[in-house]
Amino acid sequence: MTKVINVDLQEKNDFSEKYNHEEVTNDLVEYLIKEARHTQKDDNIIINFNVLFNAEFNIKEMLIKTLKEEYLHNINDHRYTNLFQIILFLLGVIFLSLSTLFKDGVIWKEILVIGGWVPIWEMVELELFNDVRGRKRKKIINKLINSEININFIK
Repeated sequence: MTKVINVDLQEKNDFSEKYNHEEVTNDLVEYLIKEARHTQKDDNIIINFNVLFNAEFNIKEMLIKTLKEEYLHNINDHRYTNLFQIILFLLGVIFLSLSTLFKDGVIWKEILVIGGWVPIWEMVELELFNDVRGRKRKKIINKLINSEININFIK
């Protein structure tokens, strides 16, 4: 199945940033990701740009460049999240290990047990929710990078 995404560009600022015409607007990138979100693994995507202005830049090249930058940004976020998960896990293990030094009934033991489980559960929550969203977003961006892009200049 093929998913067709139609984008009408009324003016230059609909495609490029207002103060930097070498960057594609974040709104357009997020729109494309949102529209491509409901595609299946084997679906193809066709992006049709209906351009109502004279573009002195290459729309296709700029879009692919921006999508690649977004893909790399997503990978860097994933690396940061993984590092944060390791730190949380180690912190939880340290607190749980320290809790074994106290006798039962001592309040510090309970504080360290609770303080140990909280970062471990936070690590699990990051893995279950943030990583899944990030991986799905990477797949969508990769699919958009490899999609067919058509540009129709309408006068």
